[in-house]
Amino acid sequence: MDFEVVIAGGGLAGSVLAALLSRSGIHCLVLEPRQPGQTATPGWTDPRALAITPASRRVLEAVGVWKRLPTDRVGWFRGMQIWDENGGGRIEFDAMDIGASALGYIIEQSVLQAGLDQVVDFYPGISTDHQNRIQGWQEDTEGLSLTLSNGACVTTRLLVAADGRNSPTRQLAGIDYRLHDYRQQAVACVVRTELGHGRIARQRFLTRGPLAFLPMADAHQCGIVWSTTPGHAQDLLALEAEFFNRELETAFAQTLGRIEHSEARAAFPLGRAQAASYCGPRLALIGDAAHCVHPLAGQGANLGLLDSASLAEVVTAACHRHRDIGGRAVLRRYERWRRGENYLMMMVLEGFKHLFENQSTPVQRLRNSGMDLVDAMPFVKHRIMRRAMGLEGDLPAVARS
Repeated sequence: MDFEVVIAGGGLAGSVLAALLSRSGIHCLVLEPRQPGQTATPGWTDPRALAITPASRRVLEAVGVWKRLPTDRVGWFRGMQIWDENGGGRIEFDAMDIGASALGYIIEQSVLQAGLDQVVDFYPGISTDHQNRIQGWQEDTEGLSLTLSNGACVTTRLLVAADGRNSPTRQLAGIDYRLHDYRQQAVACVVRTELGHGRIARQRFLTRGPLAFLPMADAHQCGIVWSTTPGHAQDLLALEAEFFNRELETAFAQTLGRIEHSEARAAFPLGRAQAASYCGPRLALIGDAAHCVHPLAGQGANLGLLDSASLAEVVTAACHRHRDIGGRAVLRRYERWRRGENYLMMMVLEGFKHLFENQSTPVQRLRNSGMDLVDAMPFVKHRIMRRAMGLEGDLPAVARS
C-alpha cells in the first residue's frame, strides 16, 4: 500500500486526525486544495470565531498545536450568560462552581488552522498534496485504488472524508446527507466594544434568532455570531459599518456599551444534517462531512475534533491488534460510537432552537420560567456545564481529563 490512510480534506478535523494517526506510526496522505499560508494573515481578523471546549483543547494539546497558538489570539471565558429578549428569564454559568478555570476558549478559525498546518508539517508520517483531488476509486480485497485528478493512482487501506458539508468524497460514495435547512443565516464578525467583556460569553435570544458575543483575547474584542433570517442577514451585510454597529448595539441592548469598531462581516447558511451512514467499504466520514449542527452552542468544531480523536483511537487499536483498519467491523465501531453522541447533541440544539423561536405568549412564559428554574438548580447547571465542556460523556481517551 502507498499509504495506510488517505484523508480528503486538511481542515481542522482532517489535520488533527492525520496528526493523531502519525504519532502512532500510521502513514497518511492528506489531500487539501487550500495552499499553506492562506489561513492567517498578520493584521487580518477572521470573522469566524470558534468556541473550543476543554475536551477539544486536550485533543489539540495531544498533537502539539495548542502550545504553538499565539497567546494574543486565544481568548477564554470563565462564565456564560443567556437571556431572552421576550421576557425576564436568565441563566448564568460560572466555571468556578465546578472547580474549573475556564468554560471554554475562543479562537479565530484561521489562527487555529494555521497552527495545525505548522504542526502537520513536522510529522514525518504525513504527506500532503495540495494539487489533486479524488476522482474515484476501486475496491479490492486489500484496500482501495484511488484515482487522482492528475491521473495518478494511489492505494490505501482506509479513505477518510473530512472535506466539509458539501463533501465530494461522500457524494462519490453515494452516501445520503439528510440536510434540514433552517432557512437562517449566521452573520459573523469581530467587534470592539466600549465595555470589557470580563471573560463572559453572552447569548441573547432574539425573535429572529440568537445573538452571541464571544470574548476574545483582547478585553474589548468579541466574536459575533448573529443567527437571523436570510433577508435580514443580507441587509446586515449591506449596511455601512457605522449603521451596522448601531443595529448590533440595539439588538444586544447595549450590554457592552457602544460598538466602537467592527471588522469585515460574512454570512453562512444554517442547517442540521446527519449522513445516512458514517462509514462505507473502507471509508469513514468525520466532521462536517458526517454532520452539521446549529451554532447556538458553538459545538460544531468540537464535534468534528471528537470524531477525529475517536476514529484515530479505533484505527490505532485495530492496527496494534494487526486487524484490517479499513474493515467493516472496525469502522462500524467508530460509527456506533460517534453517531449516537452527535445525534444527541443535534437534537438538544434542535430543541433549544424551537423553544426559543416560538413566540406564542404561553410558550414565552414557560420558557422564561424554565430558565429561572434551571438557574436556581445548581446540580442541573453543573451537569450542563460538565457535559458542554467535555468533562462527561463517552469521550476518546485523548480528550479525557
